[in-house]
Amino acid sequence: MKPYNHLLQPIQVGSLTFRNRIVSSPTSVALLSDRGRINPDVIAYYEQKAAGGCAVVTVGESIVRIADGRSHPRQIPLDDPDEISGLSRLADAIHTHGAYASIQLSHGGGLCPPAFVGGQAIGPSKIIKDQEGTNGHPSPFYSRVRALSGEEIEELAESYGRAAALVRRCGFDMCMIHGGHGWLIHQFISQLTNHRTDEYGGPLENRMRFALLVIEKIREYTGRDFPIEFRMSGSERCPGGYGIDTGIEIAKLLDGKVDLIHVSAGTQEYVYSEALMHPTVFQKHGENVCLAAEIKKHVQTPVVAVGALSDPDKMEEILADGQADILALGRQLLADPYLPKKLAEGRSDEVVCCLRCHECFHAMMTRDDLLCTVNPSIGRELRFQELRPPAVRKKLLIAGGGPAGMAAAITAARRGHAVTLCEKSPQLGGALGIMQGVYIKRQILRFLALLENEMYKLPVKVRLETEVNETVIKEEKPDVLFAAVGSEPALPPIPGTGEPYVVQGARLNASGVSGQKVVVIGGGLVGCELAVELLQNGNTVTLLEMTDVLAAEAPHFHRVAMLECMKALEGVHTGMRVREIRDNAVYAENRDGETATFPADLAVLACGLRPNKALEAYRTLVPRYIPIGDCLHPAKIGDAVRQAVDMVIDMDTCTG
Repeated sequence: MKPYNHLLQPIQVGSLTFRNRIVSSPTSVALLSDRGRINPDVIAYYEQKAAGGCAVVTVGESIVRIADGRSHPRQIPLDDPDEISGLSRLADAIHTHGAYASIQLSHGGGLCPPAFVGGQAIGPSKIIKDQEGTNGHPSPFYSRVRALSGEEIEELAESYGRAAALVRRCGFDMCMIHGGHGWLIHQFISQLTNHRTDEYGGPLENRMRFALLVIEKIREYTGRDFPIEFRMSGSERCPGGYGIDTGIEIAKLLDGKVDLIHVSAGTQEYVYSEALMHPTVFQKHGENVCLAAEIKKHVQTPVVAVGALSDPDKMEEILADGQADILALGRQLLADPYLPKKLAEGRSDEVVCCLRCHECFHAMMTRDDLLCTVNPSIGRELRFQELRPPAVRKKLLIAGGGPAGMAAAITAARRGHAVTLCEKSPQLGGALGIMQGVYIKRQILRFLALLENEMYKLPVKVRLETEVNETVIKEEKPDVLFAAVGSEPALPPIPGTGEPYVVQGARLNASGVSGQKVVVIGGGLVGCELAVELLQNGNTVTLLEMTDVLAAEAPHFHRVAMLECMKALEGVHTGMRVREIRDNAVYAENRDGETATFPADLAVLACGLRPNKALEAYRTLVPRYIPIGDCLHPAKIGDAVRQAVDMVIDMDTCTG
């Protein structure tokens, strides 16, 4: 196994000695109770990161002045004395596992929704925006922003100092100042939002004055032995925003005044910049590391790199090449909080890598919850900690070797049940097995391989090339039959779908298609992803969608990045109904009845899925029948895995 000498090497940061070079990036926690109160779920979430072995656990969503700084529904109010008890318990829980406790100090400024801050947000400059936001990009936050006076700016800086003093009193070892991503301090730094003409506006030295004042106040309130990490955007990565040259100058002004310079990217002024801020699967690994690497050449202060880092080997290379001193992991520690511990114990082959699918962001934005596609326990740590062995050991038969079936088998075997899994094809993986070579799905294949390896380590009997039928059921005599046989492509009533150049998108390995004129029929998430993959493989691609919205079900940042890639397609046509496929062409018409012909060497049907109900016929042959995954209703991988795990755990109460 690779030793990961750089990742696991200690480093001195101010008065603290980090046990390794891996820190947890601050993450939003939807588990906070009303008014941002820290509850046992929050403590368990952060404590698991500490138990996983990272050097520092950074608590996110902490606001220095809640009355005018709250940007999200649930954030920790650091100006409320009632938070002392919860913060103290949280710091103690982190320390229990040998990690340092840090906390992000933030203020939303002009990005605070008016309803959260008494009707009007505050910022460096007066800004009035309509619903379209800046330069035609929709802005969900800004409306009217009132410019702060010089006296108010000084008082806000004091708020940062008081907040730092409070968290130190609660046992935190250090703090992070959020000076990037478009929040208040960044609003002062950026010329996109700072139009002042006084000592806080104009040249960069003036625009940095508030940030430096905040640092000064924190030092006054906490002393020199309380390390400060400053999170900045190395580049705003948007039209009109500053680039890396300005990012370097910002870092130079911070050099020696803080203990860590944490280099992120982007601003919420532009939607696509947000997607680059939290890199998606459509960007390369370590998309923003180049910013940290460039800044590191110009400062003496240790530099932290961040942004969709998930591959341990590449993380080791980043440190070995001197591109950064420390790496901050956000989504990766949702996927696998125990990554540092696994690397230290020589178990890198067991690391569950983040898929960069953005389901975590999507869950927080749409349902105020915390979810992960590959980690069904995240956000539910207490539920899994409190599990008891089942009262009765059961015999399970699982039909289907996709992610839901394998997750069910692993969970059941760990809980002591006798498990047999049957897969009708020669290999495990289900419908996802066709993704060999598909670039944007490569991490899914790694996840499937981890599930398979884990299953074979457990006492699970695997029967490949075995379709579950009446004979197999009578042979196995299970107490419970789990149906995990997936879904089938929905075949639209279009003449010509049987032509040899027409394929089902759910069964297409896009990596094997190149140099062709392709028409993708269906602009949902699957169709759009296929279109991008086919485009990247050197095909000329046209996409047709019957509705007006593309990939409506996709996570927000994933969709934004995907639509950006789709600008290079031959054509994207919404409101188009396909009428016929013949003579190597797709014939369609729009809502006005106007017809169009799209030549096609290959036509790809991405028109949805329907559950495979084949095993319903055997329901009466077993004491309990439990459908899971796509055969219950087509869903995303994370939904299927989470449901499979829950169904096994709750087996004694499931009615089937």
